[in-house]
Parts: sequence; structure tokens; C-alpha cells
Amino acid sequence: MRKIAFLWIGMVFILSSCQQKNIYSHFYSIPTEGWHADSVMDYSIEIEDSVMNHEVLIVLRHTSQYPYQNLWLFVDEYVGDMCVHHDTIEAQMADEYGRWLGSGLKTYELPLLYDEHYRFGHSGAHSFKLRQGMRTEWLKGITDVGVVVKVRY
Repeated sequence: MRKIAFLWIGMVFILSSCQQKNIYSHFYSIPTEGWHADSVMDYSIEIEDSVMNHEVLIVLRHTSQYPYQNLWLFVDEYVGDMCVHHDTIEAQMADEYGRWLGSGLKTYELPLLYDEHYRFGHSGAHSFKLRQGMRTEWLKGITDVGVVVKVRY
């Protein structure tokens, strides 16, 4: 009986060691008229531990009024005031049959893995700046855009 109890306690410790802890989560709501092409969302993060691996997610929320199958995003990473990386990513919002890939009923949430093992170069102020990269001035159907950063243990 004691061996079984120790086995269960050991399993709990092993499983809890693989957990992730959110260190940052922020969402911007998009106005009902849409997401303007010039609108930049700034996610400022204060990093205390630059040694740990982090998981960085970009989370999109949208309605069925979103008119496209994909969404292009421009992502700029800053350390302090200096841009250290510029990226263009494509988010697949729907499959080839038009079924939304996110979860939800009236509002769909689609988490995009930006980087699974991101390492911040040093502690201090970091930021991610996002803007939509579609060929339309006002992008309809997107309701919220967020960034979530988790520590990977």
C-alpha cells in the first residue's frame, strides 16, 4: 500500500514539473468597424528570468463574419526601443471547406504558436508589436487579438 502511495505522489510531481505558467496575457479588443491596417497593438512584457524557455502564443478571436480563410500578421519584436526581429506569419483561420479551425460557437478562438522555445536575450523590457497584413484597409470579423507568454518548466 505504501509503494502505491509513493508511486502516486511521484507521478503527481512528475506531471506537475511539465506544467507551464502564464507570465503574461493581454488582449486588445477590435472596434466593431474593424481592424485598421495602420493599427498597431503593443504588448509590453517585463522579463525577470531570461534563462528559462518560454512559449509565445498569438491568440485570435473572430466571428463568422471574417471574410477570409487566412490572416497575415506582421510581428515586430523589440528589446527596449530597438527592433530585434521582424516576422510575417500566416494564420490559417479555416480549412479548405470553410470550417473555422478555432474553438467556439459564435466567437472562435484560434491560438497560434509563435515560438515554442523562445528565449529572451536578457531580463527587462521586451515588446511584441502586431498589425494585420491583409490587403484591406478595414478588416472585419476579428474581435480580439492577444499575446500569451508561458514559462516552460
